[in-house]
Amino acid sequence: MQILNDKNVKIHAIIIVSILLVLIFINQITVMLMVNGYKETMFAHDNAVAGYLSRNGIDNHQIILAFTSQKTDKDAEAGSVLLAASGYKQSIKNSLLPETEKLHQKYSLTVLVFSVLFSLVLLTVFFSFELKCDKKLKNAGEKIRRFMDGNTAIRLEDSKEDNLSRFFADVNTMATSLNSHIEKEKHSREFLVDTISDISHQLKTPLTALQMYNEIIMDEKTGNEVVENFTFKSKRELSRMENLIQNLLKLAKLDAGAIEPEKKLHRLNDFLEKCLGAFITRAEMEGKSINLQCDNSTSLCFDEVWLGEAVCNIIKNALDHTDAGDQIEITCAETVISTEIIVRDNGTGIYQEDIHYIFKRFYRSRYSKDRQGVGIGLALAKAIVEQHGGTITVQSELGRGSAFHFIFPKLSTL
Repeated sequence: MQILNDKNVKIHAIIIVSILLVLIFINQITVMLMVNGYKETMFAHDNAVAGYLSRNGIDNHQIILAFTSQKTDKDAEAGSVLLAASGYKQSIKNSLLPETEKLHQKYSLTVLVFSVLFSLVLLTVFFSFELKCDKKLKNAGEKIRRFMDGNTAIRLEDSKEDNLSRFFADVNTMATSLNSHIEKEKHSREFLVDTISDISHQLKTPLTALQMYNEIIMDEKTGNEVVENFTFKSKRELSRMENLIQNLLKLAKLDAGAIEPEKKLHRLNDFLEKCLGAFITRAEMEGKSINLQCDNSTSLCFDEVWLGEAVCNIIKNALDHTDAGDQIEITCAETVISTEIIVRDNGTGIYQEDIHYIFKRFYRSRYSKDRQGVGIGLALAKAIVEQHGGTITVQSELGRGSAFHFIFPKLSTL
């Protein structure tokens, strides 16, 4: 049995067996004392009866025979009938028999004392074992919490030969493996950031050159409609490429934890007005309206540049999925525990099968009519919001629009 390999179990088993052996020995001593006590009481009673009979003229020889000769069942029956006539029978109360009552009190007290002592010893052994295990578990729990708080070098005590220590050894092995994976993941993310950063810097020069060449061609005014059309498309694709590179770099830095938001207290109304400023012209050109409703007293602690990136991505997404005449509403809500920003539109909405995947990077719905996006804006917004300790959720109904909720618990944004 595996439990017998536990050193503590062996020690406590030896202690309990020793206590039981002592109890058996004490019980045997007690039985011997009870027999001797009964013998003394019986002789004292018989001596008193013999003396009484002798004083009342009964022949001594007959008295001796009464106590020493073999008795028959008939003698016992006759004696029982004789004594019962005077009330002396088996059902008589012990209190009416002084010798019996004295014997009962003496040995009932002895047995009670031994039983109490035995119970106390067993309970002491049991609770000492439980307290020891409880102390070890509490210490282990405290160390695990410290490990989760970032002290990954901490380990549990596993040097003893018991099942709990073997369990702690398994936990230590898991912690070491987890630490290794964390380090590996950290290096991988750092490598990813460095790689994307290097690629973006390497692409910057040729991309800038291509944009410059494209601008020169556009300024030439060749009058060739085909050339001008392709030049315009080239400019648009170069802009998309530049935005994609920048967004990938930002997302990689967020994933690697290389970005530490510089949080300051801002009034949300002023912040959201700045965000809207970048889209007013586009909204007017596309015949769409953007409305802002936010109490001027509502404030939030955040990094204005990074959270602005997230909010702008959601507003851009709303403009991409609405038609002329549609509306986009941005509102703020504040409770005692959270602050919320809501971006709501009455556009095309989201298919239910896509709801759970829209924040996944590079995800493209098979129903999407937008061929320009690459599926990274929402993933970037989600990463930024989570970096601020918040969450982003979406509610949508196909054909009736969508609502994106930025929820920031107040404690996490301080």
